Amino acid sequence: MSTADFIGIVGVICYQVAYAGLQLGRLQRDGKFYFYLNLFGPCCLLYSLVFHFNLAAAVSQLLWLMWSVVGVVVTARARRRQAVPTAGSGGDPDRSAALGSNSPM
Repeated sequence: MSTADFIGIVGVICYQVAYAGLQLGRLQRDGKFYFYLNLFGPCCLLYSLVFHFNLAAAVSQLLWLMWSVVGVVVTARARRRQAVPTAGSGGDPDRSAALGSNSPM
């Protein structure tokens, strides 16, 4: 087995672990490990395809990689929005008052 084949198989294992983990409830759809597996998998397979090219497989892996990156960005933005407290949102009362919140305490 060549190095390229071995790396491609590692990519397939990443896909399978991500999918099985999701189906069995061991991984969360927005969890970091799930994203890492879905980013690393197509990278491994694309590396393998450099040596044993197949156009359909390359297109599939590029699309998988693109959607995985989109998922990481969307989830990161959602987490950032949740982490930023807004005035009057029940966060720090002193900070809410300093920001001009008129809500009663």
